Amino acid sequence: MKDNMPCLKLFFLDVPRIEVNGECIELARRKALALLAYLAVTVQDGSREMLATLLWPEDDSQHSRANLRRALACLNGTPVRDWITADRDTIGLKRNDRLWVDTHAFNSLLEAEPSVETLDKAAALYRDNFMAGFTLRDSAEFDNWQSMQTQVFQQKLTMALEKLVTLQIAAQDIEAALASARRWLHIDVLHEPAQRQFMRLCAATGQRIAALRQYEQYVDLLDRELGLDPSKEMIQLYEAIKEDQPIAVSETPLSANSTLPPLPRLFIGRENAVREVKRRLGISDSGTGSSGTVVIQGWPGIGKTTLAAMLAHDEDVHLSFPDGVLFTSLGQQPNLMTDLLAWAHVLGMAGFEDLNTVEELSKRLAAVLRDRHMLLIVDDVWEASHARLFNIGGHDCVTLITTRLNELAQALASSPADIYRLPILTDDRAIQLLRTLAPQAVEQNPEETLELVRDLEGLPLALQVAGRLLHAEMSMGWGITELLAELREGTSLLEAQAPADHIDPSQEAPPTIRVLLQRSTSRLDRETCKRFALLGAFAPKPATFDLDAMQAVWRVDDPKPTVRTLVARGLLEPANTGRFQMHAVLVMHAQSMFES
Repeated sequence: MKDNMPCLKLFFLDVPRIEVNGECIELARRKALALLAYLAVTVQDGSREMLATLLWPEDDSQHSRANLRRALACLNGTPVRDWITADRDTIGLKRNDRLWVDTHAFNSLLEAEPSVETLDKAAALYRDNFMAGFTLRDSAEFDNWQSMQTQVFQQKLTMALEKLVTLQIAAQDIEAALASARRWLHIDVLHEPAQRQFMRLCAATGQRIAALRQYEQYVDLLDRELGLDPSKEMIQLYEAIKEDQPIAVSETPLSANSTLPPLPRLFIGRENAVREVKRRLGISDSGTGSSGTVVIQGWPGIGKTTLAAMLAHDEDVHLSFPDGVLFTSLGQQPNLMTDLLAWAHVLGMAGFEDLNTVEELSKRLAAVLRDRHMLLIVDDVWEASHARLFNIGGHDCVTLITTRLNELAQALASSPADIYRLPILTDDRAIQLLRTLAPQAVEQNPEETLELVRDLEGLPLALQVAGRLLHAEMSMGWGITELLAELREGTSLLEAQAPADHIDPSQEAPPTIRVLLQRSTSRLDRETCKRFALLGAFAPKPATFDLDAMQAVWRVDDPKPTVRTLVARGLLEPANTGRFQMHAVLVMHAQSMFES
C-alpha cells in the first residue's frame, strides 16, 4: 500500500469505529453506520430496494428510498466517500488494499494453518461482540442480521480459543492457556469441556480453591438454567481436585490422527440417542460388536450432524478407537478430493501428490487404514458413490454415516438393523431446549409455548430458530402473541436464518430454514415436486395420509411410485397400517411451495 494513499479501517468486532488514516470518523446518522456495516461485512453490493427495506421496513418504497439517499449522503459527506460505489440500482464498497475490515481479517486468520500466533492474533481482533452497543429499534430485519452475525462470530471465536488453549498447553505455556481458557469460558459458560479444562488449568497453576469454586458455580448454573446434573467426568475431576490428587493439565489427549468438527454448543435431550448409537458402534457394557457401518437417518433438521459431532468428541468413543476419529461433512456438492486429502494429511500419508483421481486417493487411504482402529464419520451424505469413497476402514474400523435420504440409508447399511432413525424430541425435552434459548417466553407463556413445541413436532432445528426469534422479541419488551401465531403458521420460521452452527464455511452467514429444506426438494422432478406441494396444501393435523387420499389429491391412477420417491428422499415416512406421515415443518415448506 502506498504511503500517500488514504486507508479506511472499519472495526465491527467492538463498539463500531471508522478510521481514515488513523483518524476517527463520526457519522451523524446511525443508519449510515448500519448501511456501511452491512456493505462491508457481507462483501457484496446491495440493491437500493433491498437496503431501503432492510433499514426502513415500516416506510413505503418512496420514503424508504429517500431515507436511503440521506444515509448515503451522510457517508459521502465524510472521507468514506472515496470507498463508496453507487449507481441507480446498487450501492457497494470498493474492494482494494486501501480497505481493511476487522471481520475479514479475523476470518482470514482462522482460515490459515492453526498456530498460537494466528489464533492469538484472531482472538485479539475480537474486542467485543459484533457492533457492541449498537441497535436499530425500528428495523427488526437489521437487528436480526446483527444478532446472527454476533452468534456467528462468537462461535468462531470459541472454536479459535479452544484450539489456542490446546496449542498453548502443547507449548507448555500454561499461564497463557489459563488466560485463553478463562476467555473461552466467559463466552461459552455452559460448555462443560471448557469448564473442565479451566478447572484443570487452575489446579495445574496452584489455584485449587478457584477450581473447586468454579465447579460449584457451574453446578448451580447448570441446575438453574437447564435443570441438569454435571457429567460423571465433571464429578470425578472435582473429587480428584478436592482430594488434592495430581491433575493432568489437560484431559487425555485425543489422537493426533483425528479430524474433529466443532463441538456443538447446544445439545439437549439426546442422551438416549448417544447411548444407542454407541451401542451400535460396539461401545457398551454388553460388548456387542458393530457390523462395520452404522447409518443415522432422519428428517431434515432432526439433529443428525449435531449427534455425529458429539460422538466425534465423546471420551468413550476415543477410548474404543485409540487410533483416532476421522470426520468429514459432504453435503450435496462436496469437494471430494479436498476432503480425502484432509484425511491423508492427518494420517501422515506421503506420496499422494501424483494421484489424479479421488478413486486412486481413496484406495491409497484404504491401505493406510487397513491396520488402524479408527471411527470414520461421514456426515450429510447425498450420494452412495460419495460415501463409498470414505467408507474405507479396515477390519477394526467402523464407519458412521448420516443422511436424510431413506433410500441412501438402505443402500449403505448392511442390514436394516444397522440404520438408526433419529427420533424427534419429546415434549419435555423440546420445552427444555426452548426454555434454554428463550427462558422468559416459556416462563410467561407456558401453555402457548407448549402448543408451539407440539406444532413444530419436536424438530430441534425449528425449535432453535423459534427460540432465537422469541428471545429477540422479548428483549425488545414486546409481547410474543403475534410472533407465536406466525411461527405456528410457518412464514416467520421458514424465512429465519438457521442457527450459526449451520454456517457454510464459504459463506458469511447461515442459510434460511427454507433454503435448508429446499435441499431435500430441489432434486425432485417437476411433477413429484408439485405432488409434494399439494400434500402440504391439503395436509390435516397431524399430517398423515393414506394411499386413497393421495390418489385423490394427485388425481393419479397409482400413487405408489410417487410415495416411494418421497419416502426414499426422506420427505414422507411410513406411519402405521398403510398411512404415511409428513413432518409439520416439511408441511410448512410444502405449503409455501404450493402458494408460490
